[in-house]
Amino acid sequence: MEFEINMQLLSTPADLSLRDKKALAAASWVRMGIDIILVEHGIPIKDTRSRAERMSPVDTYFYVLEQPEQINIALRTGPKTGLVALSVYTDAPGVGLHTLEERGFFCPQDDPLIRHETITRGQSQGRFHTVLFYSGKDQFLETGLDDLPGVYVRSSGELILLPPHELNFDSEFGLVARSIYECDDILAPVAIPYLPDGLRKMIRAAERQALADKRKPKLRGGVLPELYTPVAEGGRNNALARRAGFLLGVRKLTEEQTLKELLDINQRCCQPPLGLCEVRNIARSIAKKHHRHG
Repeated sequence: MEFEINMQLLSTPADLSLRDKKALAAASWVRMGIDIILVEHGIPIKDTRSRAERMSPVDTYFYVLEQPEQINIALRTGPKTGLVALSVYTDAPGVGLHTLEERGFFCPQDDPLIRHETITRGQSQGRFHTVLFYSGKDQFLETGLDDLPGVYVRSSGELILLPPHELNFDSEFGLVARSIYECDDILAPVAIPYLPDGLRKMIRAAERQALADKRKPKLRGGVLPELYTPVAEGGRNNALARRAGFLLGVRKLTEEQTLKELLDINQRCCQPPLGLCEVRNIARSIAKKHHRHG
């Protein structure tokens, strides 16, 4: 079966197995010159292929097709791929995707949009989106954009999970995390839009402000509301515990809401992410402490 025929099936993904969909999606990204990374539960696995093999759509297609079902595909932002990612939270009018579209930085009809969603017993418990732009050799810091509420820039070098992705966390509660394209009849975008100049300037201004704020003396006590700063191995449990305390004590979330937020923070910030049971135990433990102390 010729590869070009397989690529045409990108427009009819419903007829394909999940493994086929992942293989075709990976090959499509490689055709755009993007090196794909294989991950298991969010952690990269070793790819022993040569550079030439990794950048061959045909070789990538068959390589991914041979992988176990739980293996997913991802890319790494930064100068090597030329990509920058935005995490976008659209939970009210005038924020997230709405403000990006109003500023002319995003077109929902043309630009690829990845939806990351947590589902419990078939019901959506929360979602956010990833928007990708081509930015060349530029590097970016993790930062929020005050002028674009609900929009956060991911730091260069982060892994971005790519559709089709589905991970069953807990069969007892039916907890599933999945990533799909909002335009659900595609397996990969045809192209990635260039980062608009206006958005680039806005990001650089926010980075300068964030660096200036870091130089200011820090106040004692409490926890800074910077929930999405990266956390390296060795400090993940303490970092999530502090953030759980902030969510419960300051934001007044319930234990269930806190767990949902911690799962998102864990996947985005912890390198590598903690397991579901560990995150759930942290949320439960901190919630009990808050209940005891009022």
